[in-house]
Amino acid sequence: MNSTKISFKEIRILAIPAIFAGIAEPIIGLVDTAIIGNLGETSNISQSAVGLGAGFYTLLLWCLSQIRTSISSIVSKYMGAEKLSDIKSLVPQTILFGAMLGVIVGGLSFLFAESIFLDFYGVKPEQRELLRMSISYFNIRIVGLPISMIVYTVFGVFRGMQNTVWIMYASISGAIVNMILDYILVFGIGDFQPNMGIEGVAWASVFAQVVMLIIVTIIAKRKTIFNLFPKFTKPRPNPEFKTMLAMSANMLIRTIALNFTFYLANRYSISYGENYLAAHSILINIWVFSFFFIDGFSNAGNAISGKLLGKKDFKALSVLSKDLVKYNLIVAGVLALIFVALYPVLGSLFSNNEEVVSIFYSVFWIIIIAQFISGVTFTFDGIFKGLGETAYLRNTLVLATFLVFWPLSYLLDWYDLKLYGVWISFVTWNIFRGGSIIYLFRKKYYTT
Repeated sequence: MNSTKISFKEIRILAIPAIFAGIAEPIIGLVDTAIIGNLGETSNISQSAVGLGAGFYTLLLWCLSQIRTSISSIVSKYMGAEKLSDIKSLVPQTILFGAMLGVIVGGLSFLFAESIFLDFYGVKPEQRELLRMSISYFNIRIVGLPISMIVYTVFGVFRGMQNTVWIMYASISGAIVNMILDYILVFGIGDFQPNMGIEGVAWASVFAQVVMLIIVTIIAKRKTIFNLFPKFTKPRPNPEFKTMLAMSANMLIRTIALNFTFYLANRYSISYGENYLAAHSILINIWVFSFFFIDGFSNAGNAISGKLLGKKDFKALSVLSKDLVKYNLIVAGVLALIFVALYPVLGSLFSNNEEVVSIFYSVFWIIIIAQFISGVTFTFDGIFKGLGETAYLRNTLVLATFLVFWPLSYLLDWYDLKLYGVWISFVTWNIFRGGSIIYLFRKKYYTT
């Protein structure tokens, strides 16, 4: 068959909206962190509490929303084969499954919130204010978990259909609603002074999720062949439902390993004190924010590689991988330059605590260097998701976590490097991930 090179225009049409869609979620986290960091004398405790609460919420969402990756890969493959109608029933079945998971896991997390922060994150019983704030924030955020599961699953469908513009509309709308409500519910407007603190920040995020759900529902109904709700008159699962479950299970294990690294990082940060935890929360939010810029082209690779797999066009896939690496390294370079330019002011934007800002600055240079490593790793990670190589992604992440991050972070903590050790471990972990995926891609798919 004739191979067709994927043009930059086709990649850009998917990547640019994906970038704007992707950064909406970390912008919510950055705004939350910045507002909480300027609340006054208790800002460091409040910021730490939001960091823990949001961290565990994100852990749950990342684990469960791997359904999004699975449905995206399946939809893109069927789109490439021009057989989209064959999976018409799969989409609503997957959405219902995701929503049910959100309800069950969210309900259990609500009931055991205190144990999560005491036993899982290692908050000490005497840190009563930190514990109270963490639970207060988390128990509000978790209400939105089933909503987020539906939204993220629909995002996967849209991406599989090679349309990230729809995702961008919903994500940016949610981010704007969150920012407006953050300010109103925390600081108030005029005589309206709710002073809800971290609870206001949590409710702002929940309302933003509702807005996103409304938008994706309208778009799906008007622009796609898929219904969002299954027809119970035909309860038989789609033949690809088992495939979706198997891929999701692989990605779930992978994401559990991924979040174990974040868990370890938080445990170490807590052990160093509340100021270290606050600084670590800022660093994590900035790192995740940069992820989603780089992930824009990776998402394009995810969608296009699945379509090329459906067409069995491996030569175009090989060319695509080289192009995406080049584009993502450019994005990484731009991000690094921006971070260097903003270096003198970033710390004070997120905290009014001088010790927190000092700790932040001492480690931030690692985030700048890490942009280029993420650029390469994320490119091939996105391509492998589109190819449905979930078992290999699972194995790679598990090995990176338990053979690289865990022992290295333990060793560097033993040498008392504190956050230096945590972030050096993150970078090494990312290098191992990227190298492993590149090795298999060149062995299995690369064609000259």
